[in-house]
Amino acid sequence: MITKIIDENSISCVPEDSDDLIILRRVIKKGDKIIGETVRVVKQEKDFARPDKGERIKIRLSLEVEKISLDSVLDRMRVGGIIKESNNESVPHGSHHSFIIKIDQPFNLLKKKWTSVEKKLVTASDHNLTFILIAIDTSDCGIGKLKGTHMHIVPNIYSGSSGKQYKSNFKIENFFEEISKALVPVVKANYQLVVFGPGETKKKFVNFLAKTQIGQNHEIKM
Repeated sequence: MITKIIDENSISCVPEDSDDLIILRRVIKKGDKIIGETVRVVKQEKDFARPDKGERIKIRLSLEVEKISLDSVLDRMRVGGIIKESNNESVPHGSHHSFIIKIDQPFNLLKKKWTSVEKKLVTASDHNLTFILIAIDTSDCGIGKLKGTHMHIVPNIYSGSSGKQYKSNFKIENFFEEISKALVPVVKANYQLVVFGPGETKKKFVNFLAKTQIGQNHEIKM
């Protein structure tokens, strides 16, 4: 989990996997406040608008927590509570809302007083090592993010090296460039990269990656 202490009452959180959601389920309590962006249906007040229809809009709000439920299958947590503040006049304060916390979704958690255990639970997971595993050969490349016991797989990238046009049109550098682009949204600060695969392709890719921004900012191992 990526965290940043805002002040003595507030911590910014970005859960990165299901383990982080389990930690947040233990930490978030009734009476806490969740501050972040969410989607809410707002009833339209037009002359010809259907009374049962509304418009889904994105708003930023402050929600006082009443109940929490964790959906481990869908990797998300539902936090129900009362809206205390919002940036949209159409959303009445005091009404109920369900705030969905998902992986990679940032929000702020505000408590009247953090216990030392709660603060340690939230911030300790920020120091867990995360590895980006890159399996590559001349035909395709697989990318996975490994943190603890959890692996997130990115869809395979294919080089297009097979077929009749292979000898005349295939350039391995174009393949490497596509992989580099796919790594940009995946690789974050302090991640370690591990490249493996048969033959010399992995060495060529490591040399290519070393010249990019990712390669200059991260250690790459084979």
